[in-house]
This record gives sequence, structure tokens and C-alpha cells, in this order.
Amino acid sequence: MDIFQKGDLSVADEILSPDFVWQNPSLPSDLRHGSDGTKKLASSIIDGMPDRQITHDDVVAKGDRVIIRWTMTGIPRKEVVGIPPGDKPVTITGFDLFRISSGKIAEMWQQFGVGKWP
Repeated sequence: MDIFQKGDLSVADEILSPDFVWQNPSLPSDLRHGSDGTKKLASSIIDGMPDRQITHDDVVAKGDRVIIRWTMTGIPRKEVVGIPPGDKPVTITGFDLFRISSGKIAEMWQQFGVGKWP
């Protein structure tokens, strides 16, 4: 939430392990590794959907795994994750499964889809 909702990109350096991998084949390779990739993607989303609202609908933790079911709504002013710019709100829902190692996020598997499209 600090990174993608509040826009505090420095948090990525604090919570992601140096060898962090974002397991989402729909993302370009340069965005799937380390905190720099996460910050680039977050910047793109923040810039493309400045009025975004992200909610965590469910959070479940067990052992070294945490899963979050989330919803993001907003109006895309620029292309955002393949959604063209428009003047109507979109709703994106998804799941993030995190693996924690030594107190940091080491890996994340993600799937998401668009629920409402202009």
C-alpha cells in the first residue's frame, strides 16, 4: 500500500530482498527483478492512474507465505497495464502471493484482470 497507493517508492528498498523476483509473465523482464523494477512499475501506475484507490479485500498468512486479494479502481489518464487512457473508471482485481525470507519479500506471484472497462 505504501508503494502503489501512497507512492512512497523508497519502501521497495526496505521490504524487498535484493534478489526479489516478481513472477508475472505479462510484465517486461526489467520490471520483474529487484526493487528498481518494482519502483518503475509503481511509477507507471501512479502516473497513469493518479486517482487510483487500492483496497486489500483479503489477507491470509501461513508460514513464509502471504496472499492478498486486492481491488484497484481509478480513471486511466495514460496507458496502465495494457488499459488505454479514458475518462471512465476501471476496476482491476487481482491476487498477490508473497514468499517471505529473512524478513523481506523474496518472490511474488501475481495474477490480475480488468473487471470494468470503459
